[in-house]
Amino acid sequence: MATHDYPYKKGINITAWVLQFLVCIILLAASAWLLWLVNQEDVLDRYSGIFTAAAGLQIAIVLVNIILNIIEIILIAKKRMPVELYLSSACLKTAVWGIIFILDIVTLSIISIILTLVLTATSLLQLIHGAMLVHRKRTGTLRAGNYAPTANPGLVEAQYGAPQAGYYTPGVSTEYKSPAPVSSPVPPQYGYPVPAYAPQATGGSYELESRPQHA
Repeated sequence: MATHDYPYKKGINITAWVLQFLVCIILLAASAWLLWLVNQEDVLDRYSGIFTAAAGLQIAIVLVNIILNIIEIILIAKKRMPVELYLSSACLKTAVWGIIFILDIVTLSIISIILTLVLTATSLLQLIHGAMLVHRKRTGTLRAGNYAPTANPGLVEAQYGAPQAGYYTPGVSTEYKSPAPVSSPVPPQYGYPVPAYAPQATGGSYELESRPQHA
């Protein structure tokens, strides 16, 4: 599977995941309590089918949201989340919770309005973040791990100590070398040139030359 190390913002995702998990747990508990209430109260027998269907639908939507969040967490943690999949997940959550939020406004359910508003707002925040990532990817300014600057072939970023463009700088060794001795000719004395000193060839040993020769 390909690696997609895109710069997903932890502040946005962690905030959205935590709030969505908390609200989903509350909605699951409310749905379970409603199902239990329908089975216990005889007064609700007339509307038991409607309440059961509503609670079951809400449980299904909440479970889908939880599954999507778990998939996002795993794929982003393993750097396997494509930006298109991230945007699709955010779009689905925003659309579903947005519709439920509008229905809650119509029915004037204050608690449901607050809970679904949190879910809609966090999903919309992820949607905006995902749309920005997809836009940067399409324009070629999105790279894995960070945001890449706009490509400008005429601008070359200089490095410290590097030669400037247009100048040839050969490789120079920085190793210290002691200066080599320079032999200069002896200056002439009184207008007469003085022959340069020539080193004498070393013959034999001094001891051998100093010994007397016997015929």
